[in-house]
Amino acid sequence: MLPSLWLLALGTALAGPPKPSVTVFSGHLDHAPAGDTVRLLMDKGEVKAPLSASGDFRFEFKDLKQNTPTSFSYARQRTELYLMPGDQLVMHLDFKDFDKTLTYSGRGSEVNNYLAQALYKYSYGPDNGLPRIQNSPKGTPAEAVQAAGALRQARREFLASYAKAHPLPASFRRDEQLAIDITWAAMQLAYAAQHSEENLPEDYFDFLASTPVRELNQHFGRSFLDNSMMARFIMGYQYRLVPGGKFSTDPTEGRRIYQTATAELGDTKARSWVLQNLMFDNIRRNTAGAQAFYPTFRQYNRDSAMAREVRKAFALRLSMSAGKPAPAFTLTDNTGKKVSLSDLRGKVVYLDFWGTWCGPCMKEMTESAPALKKKFEGRDVVFLYISVGDPEDKWQQTLTEKQFTSPNSVHLRTTTYDVASAYQVDGYPSYYLIDREGRFIQVYTSRPSEGDKTVAAIEQALAR
Repeated sequence: MLPSLWLLALGTALAGPPKPSVTVFSGHLDHAPAGDTVRLLMDKGEVKAPLSASGDFRFEFKDLKQNTPTSFSYARQRTELYLMPGDQLVMHLDFKDFDKTLTYSGRGSEVNNYLAQALYKYSYGPDNGLPRIQNSPKGTPAEAVQAAGALRQARREFLASYAKAHPLPASFRRDEQLAIDITWAAMQLAYAAQHSEENLPEDYFDFLASTPVRELNQHFGRSFLDNSMMARFIMGYQYRLVPGGKFSTDPTEGRRIYQTATAELGDTKARSWVLQNLMFDNIRRNTAGAQAFYPTFRQYNRDSAMAREVRKAFALRLSMSAGKPAPAFTLTDNTGKKVSLSDLRGKVVYLDFWGTWCGPCMKEMTESAPALKKKFEGRDVVFLYISVGDPEDKWQQTLTEKQFTSPNSVHLRTTTYDVASAYQVDGYPSYYLIDREGRFIQVYTSRPSEGDKTVAAIEQALAR
């Protein structure tokens, strides 16, 4: 029996010490503001841990079974982690200089120190002349392609040099290479989305042939960050597939769209997701195009649950067609008075769902809405604003400081999404034109910044 025992001991020694059964992520945040909670977005949603008075926190995971890209946040500061089963990871940083001072120690630190340095170099740190991750690439098509390629090359070289000096697991290197390649493709797709109604060079989308979409599909659903990476790719690709994002009313176009998506993405979750996303977007904003595409969707769709959701979306959207009653609501205005939609009968209502937290909303409110309201002063038009999700003090302060109130405007607030859901708000700001009888004239009507188009729509509503 002794030889067998010796071989067993040798095998155990060669395998190294066993990984701890519990994965631990802890840390210390110097100078962190009090009053918030440390949050991680992982595979099953958000998990939280308190931050002690001394700036310490701790998470323990007894059931972490796979490598998990993770989003960390505290007091509006964020970073990315990569947790592996058995990690005993410790975060260190000075909150006054979050990204620059972020470091890790313990099991798993090599991977996460790489991530901290890469994010500082290519995303969060000062512009030091290195290529940067861009959500809105600028310049010509050739310049956009060049910028994405330079970033990919720089990130690949940094990963290779770091891996030479530090032991990075092969599984992490594969995941990071995938993230680098998908970001490279997503940047080029983002440029195409911004110029979707322009004529891009014929070979612009050749990069899709070497984009590792099938590898991305393997990680779909693994974590919030994986799904976010898929979403960035999909949001750009849908404008490559359907320029302008709107289906044609020609029903024969549906087959071409499916064939293109299959040729470039394969029969994958990415293909399903982009087509479903386009379907729901068009149901809301281009119902005639969605109805033309629907027979093709039914022919190729194999997801019965998705089919039910599409039928439900059609029914909801048709309930908001021109001439249908706008959903009733009662909310509190900035003076404390209860206001119902029915109180505004007899006037045309230009309804705006917005929030102080929404950059495009604030841009419309400050730069374009004042002139639109002034143009219709003294006429039977009410500019009705519903702030969604704002704390009352922030909302009231913004209304006062920005001088958003006016004789022909009503300002309401809600902390829930019930009213927005009833109006099928899918992005902020969203605008609706309602007639004197409380019925829809236009759903998702034009913005104040669209100038003459919006003025003409309101004038037509007044003339009815």
